[in-house]
Amino acid sequence: MSRLIILITLSVTVVTAVLSLTIFKEKIKSMFYIDHMESDDRIKRMNIDQITARLNIKKGDIIADIGAGSGLFSRKLSILVASEGKVYSVDINKELLKHIDKTNIKDNIQNIRTILASEDDPKIPEPVNLIFICDTLHYINNQEKYINKLSGYLNKNGKIAVISFIENWPPMSNKFTDKDLTVWMEKSGLKLVNYYNDFIKDQYLAIYGQK
Repeated sequence: MSRLIILITLSVTVVTAVLSLTIFKEKIKSMFYIDHMESDDRIKRMNIDQITARLNIKKGDIIADIGAGSGLFSRKLSILVASEGKVYSVDINKELLKHIDKTNIKDNIQNIRTILASEDDPKIPEPVNLIFICDTLHYINNQEKYINKLSGYLNKNGKIAVISFIENWPPMSNKFTDKDLTVWMEKSGLKLVNYYNDFIKDQYLAIYGQK
């Protein structure tokens, strides 16, 4: 019996240590991402207003911001959909989602809802008009499968907008070309409707709609 108690105690200790390490890693990552994503240099380089202008967002739209990070784009999108619309800020990092929730409270933003996703499923609660995924797809392992999953969350006229890299990829990226992306989208029933590579340095914006 005493041996069993020792084993149980050790197991609980190991699980607690693993959970603590996971939370610590998420906090460190969230601090880095918030500083990086909200930096003046990145905001200037991304040309956020030009990006959102090309998304043809309307009041009342429902949008999912995949890999929302600090919520930089979610906040801009929430203004465009207005009080009639909704933005789901989707991420796998709980600490980043907590940051978004705190920012929403501080700034009295009422049409953003945070969603804790898994690595292979964004878990969007309802069909959406637009899925926006910026600087995120290169962190996903099986991108073709993930895009197929994403397409299932669109409403009948829904679109997916992807911002990704042409060159100067971040470390540890699962690199892919814009042609790869278009092939994956077509397999999921979507076609390329707009493509821009002239206003974000080293990156492009590709928008896909229903065939």
